[in-house]
Amino acid sequence: MRDKIRIGDCRFGKGVFARSIIRKGEEILCFSGPLISLEEALAKGERQCDPLQIGRRLYMDIGSPGVLVNHSCEPNAGIRHDVRLVAITDIRAGEEIFYDYSTTMDEDHWTLGCLCGSALCRVNVGDFKYLPLHTRRKYLRIGIVQTYLASQFIRPERKKTVMQKPEKEIRAAGRKHQLALH
Repeated sequence: MRDKIRIGDCRFGKGVFARSIIRKGEEILCFSGPLISLEEALAKGERQCDPLQIGRRLYMDIGSPGVLVNHSCEPNAGIRHDVRLVAITDIRAGEEIFYDYSTTMDEDHWTLGCLCGSALCRVNVGDFKYLPLHTRRKYLRIGIVQTYLASQFIRPERKKTVMQKPEKEIRAAGRKHQLALH
């Protein structure tokens, strides 16, 4: 898969770019790294750890090239099966590859000021549950939300996306909002 991508300079420092056309649905890369807990990620600190949340309290400390895939509020890629980055649109040769970091997050701990510059920029990157409802539904529909997280928003018996609790109730619960791992 590395033949599909190259690492290059971008406005964020380094980024991952398509070497040639990557078609919608094609796998781009597989994230890899040691599995760690939230406590281990926090203990390592921001400069020593690049955690990808893959469970309620489980993370992967991702390495290169995955760690260099930047965020966009209007992504051309997304994560399926917790660790596989796939194209959600056709990606042209030379185009930078982005995914929406919020599709992996449910911790009420970390936010990032967004500088993606897209017309859909939300200004801040945070937990999935705080995304606008239409954005959550879109990401769930195309299957680019971490498994542990998607299971909280999809009713298995109907396979239809729904909000399990009103958004105000979720926001009010904050850190106390506990959800089961699947």
